Amino acid sequence: MDRISQVSLNTMRLLADNQKITAANLANLNTIGFRKDVNTSIGSAYLQDPKAYEDRVFASRGDTGVDTSVSNLISTDRPLDIAINGDGFFVVTNPSGQKVLTRRGDMSVTAEGKLKMGDGSTVQGGGADITVPPFEKIEVAQDGTITYKPLGAEGNTMVPAGRIDLVSIPASNVARGLDGYLRPKNGQFPANDAKIKVTNNSLETSNVNAVESMVEIIQTQRAYEMQIKLIGTAKDLDDQTSKLMRSST
Repeated sequence: MDRISQVSLNTMRLLADNQKITAANLANLNTIGFRKDVNTSIGSAYLQDPKAYEDRVFASRGDTGVDTSVSNLISTDRPLDIAINGDGFFVVTNPSGQKVLTRRGDMSVTAEGKLKMGDGSTVQGGGADITVPPFEKIEVAQDGTITYKPLGAEGNTMVPAGRIDLVSIPASNVARGLDGYLRPKNGQFPANDAKIKVTNNSLETSNVNAVESMVEIIQTQRAYEMQIKLIGTAKDLDDQTSKLMRSST
């Protein structure tokens, strides 16, 4: 019973972790630009120790990752709503001032002139915060360049405020921190990728699929219940073995 219980309890712990990941993904179903965490499959690890009496087999899992697949776009009537075409990320700084990655593009200009995303992160351009003075009109070009018409200016002359930092990073190098923000695993932010373009008056939805997530929750729950039954079966076998040993004495 000892070996079976240890393997089952370890498996239950991993299944509980998977359930938390799926629940967190579902909680961000309506979060603009959210990239879901990958629920890695559970494998097995064979442990052999020449000094031990018995070998062990334990459930194991690989590192969790982030699904960076592109999601659907929704149209809006805001000039500061933008979405990345294809792969890539916006570079922003989170409220703690740390450089991070994001796919959300619901920008707005604060009273201080800072260009921020809907989650409070500050948009970066040329490695610094993008600041926009008071304006009458503002536009975002496909390459991420921000231009504006100064408040009270005559004519239609547009003044550049900066170009949004757009970078390309493979999914294998993207990780989510404890604060919920995405970062390169190696800590290195690449130079801007001129090939990345944005779409105006649009926002990208979360890439979480509600149906797939619900199916994952049900499957994980069933697998968890199977481990509980396995522990119960192991206990019954142990009890029957004990009875046989007592009756033979």
